[in-house]
Amino acid sequence: MGKTKLSLLALIVGFNSYGSAEYYDDQYQTIQSVEMYEVEENEDGSQNETLLQDQKLPTDLEMAYGQITRSYQKARIDDVIMTTRNLIAIGKEIYKIIEAGRPVVNIGESKSLSVLPMDEKGTPVDSFRLSNWSTPKAKKYKVVAKNYLGMSPVSFEFMLIYNYGGSLDGKGKYLTGTQIKATSVQVSWGYELNANFSVQSIINQGTDEEPIAGAVLAIDYKIKTVLKESRSSKTFFVNGVGQTKAF
Repeated sequence: MGKTKLSLLALIVGFNSYGSAEYYDDQYQTIQSVEMYEVEENEDGSQNETLLQDQKLPTDLEMAYGQITRSYQKARIDDVIMTTRNLIAIGKEIYKIIEAGRPVVNIGESKSLSVLPMDEKGTPVDSFRLSNWSTPKAKKYKVVAKNYLGMSPVSFEFMLIYNYGGSLDGKGKYLTGTQIKATSVQVSWGYELNANFSVQSIINQGTDEEPIAGAVLAIDYKIKTVLKESRSSKTFFVNGVGQTKAF
């Protein structure tokens, strides 16, 4: 084979190799899907994972967004983030739970939300004054992102934790210790993961005399590569009688 043919063959091989490598990088660094699962642990240590399908928020929860937007503007004092006619939310509006691919741990800083009654002056009643609190309730979830090669370069697990059922003088059902906490994070080379959870709204599902506190929470996560950025979110609802729902 002559030198000209050998040079042409080498050029073609080199081009194909370069093209294949570039194609692989594109497929590797592009997210195709992001799915969330509810994880249940069995007595033998095994786990069942149930894929969560997107659902529409019920009408009463949708209405709560507008209600809270108006009252929120009046309530921005100290740790008060939202109020309704007879409920007050204590905590922060946004909590970082994963930053640069690692769970956020802030020692000494409160990382939870409480939805409590108000006294005659419109200030929150301390949760220690309430009684009949439940033991903490926890739900476990898992997020898995897949690229176009079928690989899972990003996955993380988190817990939704809260105490419910606290009452004031035998009346109402309130929430405290409500938080979303990352428990396991796996991020492959070339990927960046950040996640927050935020308080969207609070709502009274009971009556004025017997309030049942409810809170709409959202977890937002961003997966980034040099090629593309993907954002996803999921909404959760918890209330003072221990009900949990993902939307």
